[in-house]
Amino acid sequence: MNQPLPLVEQLRNLVQLQEIDLKIDSLKKNKNSLPASLKSIDDSLMKVKGSLNTKKNRLSEIEKIHKQTQAALDLNQDRLSRSNAKLEAVQNSQEFQAASKEIEQLKKLNVTLEDQSKKSVLDIEGVSKEIGVLEQETQKLQNERDAQSQVLSGQDSRFSMDIETLVSERTQFASQVESRILSQYDRIRGARNGLGIVPSLGGRCKGCNMIVPPQLYNEVQRGSTLHSCPSCHRILFVPSSAASG
Repeated sequence: MNQPLPLVEQLRNLVQLQEIDLKIDSLKKNKNSLPASLKSIDDSLMKVKGSLNTKKNRLSEIEKIHKQTQAALDLNQDRLSRSNAKLEAVQNSQEFQAASKEIEQLKKLNVTLEDQSKKSVLDIEGVSKEIGVLEQETQKLQNERDAQSQVLSGQDSRFSMDIETLVSERTQFASQVESRILSQYDRIRGARNGLGIVPSLGGRCKGCNMIVPPQLYNEVQRGSTLHSCPSCHRILFVPSSAASG
């Protein structure tokens, strides 16, 4: 900008610039908040996956116990068969009693092992059903997350495009403001919740609502010199409608 525009026009451009900046701020905030929308689903998914892993580990333990029980049962059945064969070959009452006692013990152990085997089968069935339910829930949550992620990706793209458009528009207005004024505006905006320039109406600053000294207010109305609020330090201007009124 070779020849600076009159201050009044620069302030108008600065007001337009601030409107754009506030829109950009809002879009960036919304854009940055998008990942948080997935957090609830991610938390649920992590919880369900944790339960699923626990159940799978439990199933693995039960299956291991079941295999061990079956092996013990097979071994006991073999011992029982050999004991029955030995019973048929006994030659006296002592051998008969010893063989009978051994067979009785093996039969009792057989019943215990069979009960354990049946219980482990039921446990396997029960835990397997629970795993099936958790797998379905995991898939459902994963599908929800994928769908939500796709939606958010589209929203993220739209936010980015809107921000890019506004940044381009901002450049046009910024080029019509002196660098020293623009730097002051940017500095104040960064320190004052995004507001670097505010109207002064009825002798008050609309940024902090504090009274502006009458002499200063008159100078702001004339618009020939750049002035800031003594309280919040935001750049002051009087809207053309209020100034003409």
